[in-house]
Amino acid sequence: MLRFHDGPEGTVAVVDRRSFLALAGLGAAGAGAVGGGVVSRSVGGEARPPGATADVNLEQPLEPRTGVHRVIWSVETGVSQAALTFDDGPDAAFTPRVLEILADHGLHATFMMMGFNVAQEADLARDVVAAGHEVGNHTWTHLNLLRETPQRQYEQIVRAHETISEVTGQECAYFRPPRGQLTGASLRHAAILGCDTLLWSVDRGAPGVSTPDAVADYAEVHLGPGDIIDLHDGIGRGAFDPDAEYAATARDRREVEIEALPRILQDAADRGLALGTVSELLATEIAPDRAGVDEGADEG
Repeated sequence: MLRFHDGPEGTVAVVDRRSFLALAGLGAAGAGAVGGGVVSRSVGGEARPPGATADVNLEQPLEPRTGVHRVIWSVETGVSQAALTFDDGPDAAFTPRVLEILADHGLHATFMMMGFNVAQEADLARDVVAAGHEVGNHTWTHLNLLRETPQRQYEQIVRAHETISEVTGQECAYFRPPRGQLTGASLRHAAILGCDTLLWSVDRGAPGVSTPDAVADYAEVHLGPGDIIDLHDGIGRGAFDPDAEYAATARDRREVEIEALPRILQDAADRGLALGTVSELLATEIAPDRAGVDEGADEG
């Protein structure tokens, strides 16, 4: 796990030795990761998209807060527990079906929501929370943050954060960048809002549209204690271009995931693997053993 500490000299990233090699894969996406100072709410370029419900003050500077914020893709746990997450909703075509399946199995999950979708489907977003699920921030309109300026990234994150919190009544504790593509600016903005950045350790696996059995087979083999699985209840940027070929493909992939979901949940139950929200998984986290680290520091 990677931890960021915000202090008067800027932001310091701390990673334990066991996670170092895993972090190497983040490479260029995390380069330049986070500087100190004041982040301004001034955002330029794009006019505010329609449908927003939160009144975002774009002029008032937001002071950095101190504390520790993390990048989480799995959790060191002493119990047989994993986390279910769903990206890109709420979407009237998919989210109610996911909610019904989860209710049938008596499970809760973390829904990483697009702020624009929450503004358009406010009642559905509230239904997610009323059913006992957790919500998080998956940006405003699912832009590729690698292609956006730091200010535009901030706009994507803060608009989603404030709209999701206002509509659902639940404060976002987690931020997930679209496609899992990290930038230094987005890490910084999420931390200032008090959010950990949430990635995943298991996805649907099967490329292309695939089949429900292939997706469920992959999850059965790869999903284990401490994992966070990333599934979907929306189509991301396809929501803004629904007639495009990539949007049609995304819909087909979501259909397959939803058809696979009951088997994924049953397979986990049969193996004694409990599934729940990210917060439930984090509650089982084992504190890292720092004895070796402390001894190494003394030797220096």
